[in-house]
Amino acid sequence: MGVKLFLIRHGQTVWNLEGRYQGAKDTALTDVGLKQAELASKYLSKVKFSSVYSSPLKRALDTANIIALNKNACVVARENLKEINFGKWEGMKFGEINAKYKDDYMGWLEDPFQNPPTGGESFEDFTKRTLEEINYIIGSSDDGANIAVVTHGGVIVSLLVYWLKIPTSRWRSIIQRQGAINIVVVDKGFPYISQINYTGHLNPVYDNNEDKVIEIYSSLKDDC
Repeated sequence: MGVKLFLIRHGQTVWNLEGRYQGAKDTALTDVGLKQAELASKYLSKVKFSSVYSSPLKRALDTANIIALNKNACVVARENLKEINFGKWEGMKFGEINAKYKDDYMGWLEDPFQNPPTGGESFEDFTKRTLEEINYIIGSSDDGANIAVVTHGGVIVSLLVYWLKIPTSRWRSIIQRQGAINIVVVDKGFPYISQINYTGHLNPVYDNNEDKVIEIYSSLKDDC
């Protein structure tokens, strides 16, 4: 059966709401973000987790603690589950980055493997550490174990891009909404992906508010 990974993006933060790049900066959940974590916990209430791992950043750790509550599981913080380091872009909005670091930003949107954020981490280095971490987690788990990994959108995207062998030019095709749940069974090194970016637990009806990031990326791409 392998190891079943529940890859969960943290809930909403103030910077998410304002459209700012967070990266390695420590930001707190909003009331909405806390509610998203509670709803994720409820959705996963019948899952018995052997372990719960989390990024050490507050937004992920707070989400993980809510999910682990009443599950008799301790949350283990792991440095390599941190979001990508966006360098000088952290704390800035999309438009501000595009205005001040346009060439770097356009290069990153086109190919983050060859064009890291200004003063930040390349997608190649980022992917190496996220893969190293997830392989460590799998190697530390018993066959058939259910493992919660509460982390960031970039971490989840990097893993999905690698597992699905998505071309560099299409890395932005995968969206991760706040509070989203992804389910992957890794057996003998092969990933069986049964759920990507699931958010049905968060709203009774479809809400397209978070998909505004697609409009932003699309408008910026027109400038390339």
